[in-house]
Amino acid sequence: MPSFAQRLARLQPRRAGAFALVALLFAAAAVPFVARLGLDSAWTALLPAHRPSVTDLERLEGRVGALSTLTVQVSSPSGDREALRAFAADLAPRLEALPGVAAVDWTVRAHADFVEAHRYLYADEGDLEALDAALARRLEEERARANPFYVDLGFEDDAAPDLDATIARLEAHAEEGRERLARFPGGLYLHPDGKSLALFVRSDLGGGDALGGGALMRATRQAAAEIDPTSYGPDLSVELGGDVAVGRDEHQAIARELVTATVVTIALVLPVVFLFFGRLRAIPLLGLALAPPVLLTFAVAQQTVGALNTSTAFLASIVIGNGVNPNVIWLARHFELRRQGAGLEEAIAGAHARTWVATLTASAAAGLAYASLVVTEFRGFHDFGVIGGVGMALCWLGAVLLLPALVALLERLRPLRVRKTRLRLAYGDVFVRALRRPKAVLALAALATAVSLVAVGQAAAEGPFEQDFRNLKSERDGLTEARRVNRRVGQTVGSSAQGNGIVVGASSLAEARRLEAELEAERGPLWASVHSLSDLLPEDQQAKLPLLRSIRAKLLELRPHADDALRARIDRHLPPGALRELHLGDLPEPVARPYTERDGTRGRLLLVEEAEAESIWDGRYLVAWAGALRELRLDDGTPPPLAGRAPIFADVLEAVTDDGPLAVGLSLLMTALLCLFAFRRNGDRAATLGALLLGVLWMAGAMALAGMKLHFLNFVAFPITFGNGVDYAVNVMRRYRADADAGLADPLGAAVGQSGGAVALCSLTTIIGYGSLYLSDNQAIASFGTAMGISEITCLLAALLAVPAMLRMRKGRAPRAAASLA
Repeated sequence: MPSFAQRLARLQPRRAGAFALVALLFAAAAVPFVARLGLDSAWTALLPAHRPSVTDLERLEGRVGALSTLTVQVSSPSGDREALRAFAADLAPRLEALPGVAAVDWTVRAHADFVEAHRYLYADEGDLEALDAALARRLEEERARANPFYVDLGFEDDAAPDLDATIARLEAHAEEGRERLARFPGGLYLHPDGKSLALFVRSDLGGGDALGGGALMRATRQAAAEIDPTSYGPDLSVELGGDVAVGRDEHQAIARELVTATVVTIALVLPVVFLFFGRLRAIPLLGLALAPPVLLTFAVAQQTVGALNTSTAFLASIVIGNGVNPNVIWLARHFELRRQGAGLEEAIAGAHARTWVATLTASAAAGLAYASLVVTEFRGFHDFGVIGGVGMALCWLGAVLLLPALVALLERLRPLRVRKTRLRLAYGDVFVRALRRPKAVLALAALATAVSLVAVGQAAAEGPFEQDFRNLKSERDGLTEARRVNRRVGQTVGSSAQGNGIVVGASSLAEARRLEAELEAERGPLWASVHSLSDLLPEDQQAKLPLLRSIRAKLLELRPHADDALRARIDRHLPPGALRELHLGDLPEPVARPYTERDGTRGRLLLVEEAEAESIWDGRYLVAWAGALRELRLDDGTPPPLAGRAPIFADVLEAVTDDGPLAVGLSLLMTALLCLFAFRRNGDRAATLGALLLGVLWMAGAMALAGMKLHFLNFVAFPITFGNGVDYAVNVMRRYRADADAGLADPLGAAVGQSGGAVALCSLTTIIGYGSLYLSDNQAIASFGTAMGISEITCLLAALLAVPAMLRMRKGRAPRAAASLA
């Protein structure tokens, strides 16, 4: 590399414009790809394609349509039910005509009419038997009275029931079927307080199709505006909810926060860069050197992973915060050589020669830490690793190839005035002064280590993984329109209609009935109830039909014995003569739609509701619930496909616990191998790795003390920290070894004071990149940013204080004059 560095250093000042032009062309070519890079905020985007919840969802989506719901809530604070009904009746057909809408579910009238037409079949079998017996006794008495030789001696213990009372009982049985739908006044999904009703727009939109969801929401609002809700009632208004609206809200929030995090990162990095270098030219140099690699990184992402997900959405700020590090180290050494009197070409060559191993090792360690995630199957890790690894490689190439050319180009436009400034030494001087008291530093380090060990041990014993998914969602949830609508509509239609149940798909109707029987038999701690299309049919029809025919015959025979008013009541409630058993195909289409597949097949789908005492946000329960349902077997011995939040969340938890340790172990192994090749002396290798492991332990201890739990996103912090954390120790130890071999009086003070300042700046820019994630309302993302910020601080303190203090104690105190070397 030294000879190559010299050739490169001679070429870069002479062909600076060519280097810059090539970089500009690459950046321009990347822009169209970056523009097409989408964001998929669905949970399934975090999982590999072969996970059961993903394959099951694909299987069921192929069989069942309209799995996504946009809820339209129409409100009237005055409780004008007629205005609500009229507006909903006019809006529903307009919504059904919208592109992408499979159906609009806004009334249970069809079900009510069906129940009314077959109301006697919905009566309880035992009640029908009692009624038939009562009618038989009444008929027997009427027959006896019609006999001229009949004499009532009063010996009967129980008198036959009064005919009027018997008919009243029949009327009550007829009402039983209607009572099932009594909570939907007028057949509408009306809230119990009567001040709002809901319409459910069913669509085939995928869970991550935020663009399609946004288009459907705009079209829905437009359809409502065209007929003007206030023309039906002055206080009528329309709000949207459902999973389509929630997904759109989450997508938009992440997109906004992505931009905010990137802007905040850039805005904060610029002043700290200026404060370190004390030169305004450092800002455009670093900014222009980073732009092409960052753009190329996300162009590669578009071609490899296809879209950003919840784990990777904020990687722009992270790549900027990490990727600037080799640029800072190179530029700091370049300016240092210029202050020592070196010319432009000599300073470029010297900066190459003295930083390439350290920056390459550090960038490779960071890149390989990201790459360790690529071997995992969990896409939340894998995609993160692809983008981060490519970003680190390209940013290092930018520091070696583009930044020196930009320095030379700016030198032509505005020659550098060589001057000394105390401002740039501030970062390193803090650590140099602390090293004057190495015993105190080591005592504090030992205390921090002991506390961390205890805290980590206690956290591990209590369970390190986050099991409450409420701690991973957005804190703004209670404020959004969609969440308000969902909460209120849930009071009307219940839990399963809000998407909290698990759909189980059978291969045949008989199989569905077998599975339902098995699930009902095991109902208890893991699920409360099981629903199927068969539930909407009357029970025990074969037993009820003979009873109803008998009741009809008896009523017809009793009819002549009734007065005109009672005869009219008998005629009104007389069971029809053409009674027959009802089947699934008899149910009206709007009633059967939720259980109807794309090919028209009915009855093969089951809906299992969560247990009443459990929470759908409890990870342990979700794993147990989904796991128990996966124990079911179809007739061919395979598990049935499941669809719902629980199987997806359960797979996310299992993927993290399966892939996380692999990523951590691989990252640590590759980092150790890099340190092995980066240093010739075992002592230097041990010091570098010791600084890293100490920083990671302190990081874990701080997280444990803060009560932080591991989840699908912040777990990534550990394998990444092995790469990022070793960066600082490598740069300091490389400088220390070089100055020690050169015979410098106090190589440790020089390493901490000079390289330590640049390393501190690198850490600060990285902390800013990760710290910007703390602005996110999403608790999982904010938690990841916090974890990485902690890791940067702990690894920096270990590299610039703990390990140097140990070396100082081992080597002896340096001369006081040299200790303040700048």
